[in-house]
Order: sequence, then structure tokens, then C-alpha cells
Amino acid sequence: MKITELASEYEHQYDVLNAKITGLRPLLKVYTGEDLYLLRRRIKTYYDMAGQCKIISNMLMHYYEDENDEYDRFN
Repeated sequence: MKITELASEYEHQYDVLNAKITGLRPLLKVYTGEDLYLLRRRIKTYYDMAGQCKIISNMLMHYYEDENDEYDRFN
């Protein structure tokens, strides 16, 4: 597997996780008590996982770029 294919897979997982979050959000208005707490926890977990997928995807996409280019991109 090429590094760009791996980056694409992480990007795909990012999209899947965001779709799960979008599907769960309407339930926030319905759930109460412990169920609401567990739902919020699940959404936060998916949100954190999606963020990590996006970061890893970007790192892999730009893996072969010059280090100076990467430094300039963040400053």
C-alpha cells in the first residue's frame, strides 16, 4: 500500500466518523439522564477519533515535502 493510499483511507475514516456524529446529534434533544451522558461521551470519542484521522491523513499526504515547507506552512 502506498502512503497516499493510506492517507486516503484515513480521510475516508474521517468522513465515516463525521457521518456517525451527524447521525447521533439529533438524539441529544431526546435523551436524558445517564443515556444523555453516554451519548455525549460517544460523540466526543468519535469527534476525537475523527480529528486524529484528519491529522494523520494530512501528515501522510505531506510526508515527502521538504521540512522547510512544512515549517513555513505552520508559521
